[in-house]
Amino acid sequence: MKKLQLIVNIIFALAIAGLYVIFFTGIAGNKTKPGDLTAGVAPVEDSQIFYVQIDTVLANYDMAIDMADELEKSFQSSDAEFATRQNAYQKEVTDYQDRYNRGLLTRSEATNIEQQLYTKQQELLAFQQSLSDDLTEQQTVMNRQLIDAIMQYLNVHSQEYNYRYVLGTSFGGNILYANESLDITQSVIDGLNEAYREQLRNRR
Repeated sequence: MKKLQLIVNIIFALAIAGLYVIFFTGIAGNKTKPGDLTAGVAPVEDSQIFYVQIDTVLANYDMAIDMADELEKSFQSSDAEFATRQNAYQKEVTDYQDRYNRGLLTRSEATNIEQQLYTKQQELLAFQQSLSDDLTEQQTVMNRQLIDAIMQYLNVHSQEYNYRYVLGTSFGGNILYANESLDITQSVIDGLNEAYREQLRNRR
C-alpha cells in the first residue's frame, strides 16, 4: 500500500492539473468596487487577466484540508484491516513451515495445506487490490469535487467582477512569470472558505 503522504500529494497534483488553465468570458461590463475580488489589483487593458496560485489555494482551502483528513482516515482504516488479514495469513504460513520442518505432516497433508495457503494468498492480494481501488475511487471523487467547487466559485464571480480570464499557476508550471499585481489567490481562498463554511452551516 502506498503511504498517506503520496495519496495526499496525488490529490493535490491532480487538482493542480485539472485547474491549470481556467477561463471565463461574458463579463458584465468593467465593474470594480471597493473590497471586491480585484480590489488592489492593477488593471490590465482590455484583457482582465488574473491568476491564482493553485498549490497555495489547495494548501489553505478548508474543503481540501477536510478532504485530506477524510482520505487519511480511510487509508488508516484500510491499512489496519489489511494488516490484520496479512498477519493472520503469515501466522498460518509460519505454522505450516514449522510442522513441515519437524516432519509432522504427510506429503498429502502438506500438499493440501500449500494449496489452501496459495488460495488464501490470492484472496489477500485481491483484497489489497480492492482496498487500493476503493481509495483511488474516493480520491478521484474528492478531486472532482474540489475542482468543481473552485470552478463554480470563479464562475459565479465572473458575472459580478471584472475579470475575463483566471489562470492557474503552480511551481514548475508553464506560466514562468506573472506580475504580482494580478495575483488574486488570497481573495479566492477567502471567498472559497467563506462559501464552504456557509455550506457546512446549512447542513446542520
